[in-house]
Amino acid sequence: MSEPPDHPGPSSLHVITGLWRHTGGPAETVPALCGGLVRAGAPVTLATLAGDLADPVRTAAAAGVDVRTFPASVRHTMWYSRSLHAALPDLVADHDLVHAHAMWQAPGWLACEEAVRRGKPLVISPRGSLLPRRLAKSRLKKRLASLLFDGRNVRRCSLMHATSDEEAGSIRTFGYRGPIAVIPNGIEVPDDSTLRLAAGRCAALHCRYPETAGRRLLLFLSRIEPIKGVTSLAKAWGRLAAGHPEWHLVIAGPAERNHDHEVCEILDSSGVLHRTTLAGPLYGDDREAAFAACEVFVLPTTSENFGMVIGEALARGRPVITTLGAPWPGIVDHDCGWRIPLGDGCLVECLDGAMSTPPSTLRAMGDRGRGWMQRDFSWPSICGRMRGAYDWTLGRVAATPPDVRIT
Repeated sequence: MSEPPDHPGPSSLHVITGLWRHTGGPAETVPALCGGLVRAGAPVTLATLAGDLADPVRTAAAAGVDVRTFPASVRHTMWYSRSLHAALPDLVADHDLVHAHAMWQAPGWLACEEAVRRGKPLVISPRGSLLPRRLAKSRLKKRLASLLFDGRNVRRCSLMHATSDEEAGSIRTFGYRGPIAVIPNGIEVPDDSTLRLAAGRCAALHCRYPETAGRRLLLFLSRIEPIKGVTSLAKAWGRLAAGHPEWHLVIAGPAERNHDHEVCEILDSSGVLHRTTLAGPLYGDDREAAFAACEVFVLPTTSENFGMVIGEALARGRPVITTLGAPWPGIVDHDCGWRIPLGDGCLVECLDGAMSTPPSTLRAMGDRGRGWMQRDFSWPSICGRMRGAYDWTLGRVAATPPDVRIT
């Protein structure tokens, strides 16, 4: 684990469009990174647009992060904020460096431009924005944004941050030739007492969803959208459910563009809708109870920048089924789950094998995954590495810190 250096930590301004509920991984990881940096002795201001902020934002504020919110003047597509634009000159001037998260929207453009104008080091975390599948979405808009803003900002930044080797590759493909710090997202690993509390809440979960009582649970927990592979999961479950009568599928998460309707149609046409619980979004205690109640976690995603929920499941001692679309080769290396090629056939075969695996073997796999998360992905370690990357970027240390990989 990285220890904070003796000198005061660099102050950083973090800018991201939105940290709202239902918006996925960055709403959890960016505030957690900011809070961890403060605990590592590095002051942080987090600037974002106002709205229904996710719980980790409040946790970060309680840890000492100076959270600033600004109303959006233009919503959707650009997400421009006049008040954020006006505040940035003073905010950038007051910090040692600027760290912009994600791309293609006005808050990041404005922060990058102000950092360059004032000669402050600029760090950019694409947060999956440069992965091929993300670039294919709204292609015309992103080509224009790249010409006018993002391409220029990437060329001028001091350091790019990637959460995986796959993302580092996408940054190189985009044309960036400068240094890239490969630092994964951190994972909050619950202690034993927290896990016991979560297990004690399983009864409430079964009471809320009585069809799950007495069943072995397979859990999908993510946004219900095509990229997450939930339709493939529904099709596979339709083929397998009859052969595994003791198992029940739980699909939890917010639906995008009514994709849950398509999932329900698949389940209904296969005759397994009654063997499936669509739980909707789960937060807090309900989310922890779902992890505690399941025996296997599955995310058959087609593309992930990091796949935060995979780490969360492993941290809670649950073996994971995912695909080569998620940057988690360690699942195989640490024998704590399955990482399979994309395709319905591969998913059917893997699910069948997992549901045929003895409970004791599944528990042992989960224990190995939890130990791995504790060793390599704890937030104090990750935030110490990020602080080290900042120090290197600012020239405060001559050599790259030993636990920070710069490519």
